[in-house]
Amino acid sequence: MLVVIFILLFQAKEDSDIPKENLIEASQYSNDQSSEVVVTEDKRNGEVISVKEENVVSKESKEQVPSNLCKEQLAEQYPELDKQFNQTIQVFYLSEDELAGEGVYQGMPFETLKSLADSNDAKAMIIYGSEKIWFSALGVRLSGPDSRYRSSDQTKDIVNHHKVDLDGINEGESYLYNAAIFGKVGAIFEMTLLLDMAAKRLDAKSGDEVVIQELIAKSLAYEKLQVDIHQSDPALKGMFLDSVGWRDSIQRLYADREDYADIKNRIEAGAEILYQDLKQRWEHDREYYGFDIYPDYLQGDLEVYGNAYLECHLP
Repeated sequence: MLVVIFILLFQAKEDSDIPKENLIEASQYSNDQSSEVVVTEDKRNGEVISVKEENVVSKESKEQVPSNLCKEQLAEQYPELDKQFNQTIQVFYLSEDELAGEGVYQGMPFETLKSLADSNDAKAMIIYGSEKIWFSALGVRLSGPDSRYRSSDQTKDIVNHHKVDLDGINEGESYLYNAAIFGKVGAIFEMTLLLDMAAKRLDAKSGDEVVIQELIAKSLAYEKLQVDIHQSDPALKGMFLDSVGWRDSIQRLYADREDYADIKNRIEAGAEILYQDLKQRWEHDREYYGFDIYPDYLQGDLEVYGNAYLECHLP
């Protein structure tokens, strides 16, 4: 199932210092029928002058989904709802094929992918932003043609000698944020994980402690924003946030420090300030481009199905 796949992939990705070629966020062609965003541009200056967002709404079914029916049984007994549920996640995030490393954008050169992202292709934005942070932190692309011809030892050597590129991380963050604004709100989930990963890599390189703590604070701030984004969809909120509940960067990096409590309070206070700024920015930008500020993806029986799905896979 889609949600389980991306949870397992991201957990494996975070637990490893060496990128695995099969742990890939990817994309598909820019005219995907499931895309949440339709963008009209002013050809004279490239300014977006109108956008349209459509939520996926399930059809009414005659039978309520029992919450005690789990795992494969749920999908087998309610195949249409299962299909709609996965399609809904693909609208604002990624598909199973893309998470499995089979997206069309994966084989593109960085420059081509960036060009698509700069043309307001939300799918390209989320892929490029993720790739940029990954490359800036580790020195290798998460996907791309070069990964096919590189041995694990070569990859390890590149990662071990790579200097973390903070400017590149900031650039990737910008693209992921814009991807979320233009409909791929799953990019916020990417942000929480990748900024946390970057902090871990910088710490492993004996990097600037202030910068490390700022990255962790950003990760936590985006996590707070994600709670707001999915406030109308408790099932989605639970799936995304519970999947990173095992992650505690502050404790992982600083638990053995005498000033741990001070560090924890400082990072959490910084995260709250960043979150308040992000929340205002998010509300302004989504409203400006004509999107629902806090979209409601799961409605009717689809919401019931989502709650049952959550109970099955994230008890």
